[in-house]
Amino acid sequence: MSKRNERVIKVIELLADGEFHSGQTIGDEIGVTRTAISQYIKDIQGLGVDVFRVTGKGYRLAKAVELLDEDIITRELKAPVANIEVERVVTSSNDVLRERLRENKELNAGYAVLAEAQTAGRGRRGKAWYSPFASNLYLSMYWPLEHGMSGAMGLSVAIGTALAETLAEDGMEGVQLKWPNDILVGGKKIAGILIELEGQATDSAHAIIGIGINLRMPDWLDAPIDQPWTDVETELNGRVERNQLVAKLLNKLRTALQAYDVEGLAPFIERWSSFDKLQERAVRIQFGEKYISGVAKGISEDGALLVEVAGEVKRFHAGEVSLRYES
Repeated sequence: MSKRNERVIKVIELLADGEFHSGQTIGDEIGVTRTAISQYIKDIQGLGVDVFRVTGKGYRLAKAVELLDEDIITRELKAPVANIEVERVVTSSNDVLRERLRENKELNAGYAVLAEAQTAGRGRRGKAWYSPFASNLYLSMYWPLEHGMSGAMGLSVAIGTALAETLAEDGMEGVQLKWPNDILVGGKKIAGILIELEGQATDSAHAIIGIGINLRMPDWLDAPIDQPWTDVETELNGRVERNQLVAKLLNKLRTALQAYDVEGLAPFIERWSSFDKLQERAVRIQFGEKYISGVAKGISEDGALLVEVAGEVKRFHAGEVSLRYES
């Protein structure tokens, strides 16, 4: 990280309490001029942080923010030996985790990288993932695949189930899962999963499991999102304790992945079905320029989408799925 970026992060940390801080005080704290501080404030706004200035008082955030704290999260983990790492600004948390794997091939299963902001976050099919600072959750987890990439066939189903259950257990109503890896509330996207695999098809491999959750999307920014979306604070009608939620999610994910390693998808199919947005609904699956229409019939034991097409139930392991008739 460049010196400038380090200072920008330090300014955010100073302002996180939501109180006024004068430019002089901030400058003295990090060893720069007041003029430099005004430039750093522009950088902070570029990260999606709502900061403003009042003459005679200084700078403050529109709202205090709860920054991710490695110590707080670790204390809440059931298996703290599976290390976590908190970063402030990254290209993407998946990229950072991939770098850690190259540096150290002995990472513990469940090692996780958390970030406050991503400058190049991505979702499925190369779409950008909007990643403002200290607003949402950007998490990547390492998980080894002893049976190679073939062992990842239903991984997104297990992860999606664990994520949906975490939100529902926190009191959220209307949580839905849309195959293969979207989490919705009332039909609006609240979270997504991006799993990237490395290794051999039948020999040892590993998964980098990327998760993005909208916690408190800034309403003052024009978010470049091409579908209806919502966030956790809106759905729970109140402030979210980010560090507590992260710890709950990490515990849930590790438990789910351990079960998946031993039993495959068997423990998850019924649990998935209780959140399944597509079940018994008319759907259309797109493969490039080709479309297939039918009625969704749940998921198979290997995570494929089951669709009844012209009286025959077929399995689909890929494709872009949409509801033919939204209600």
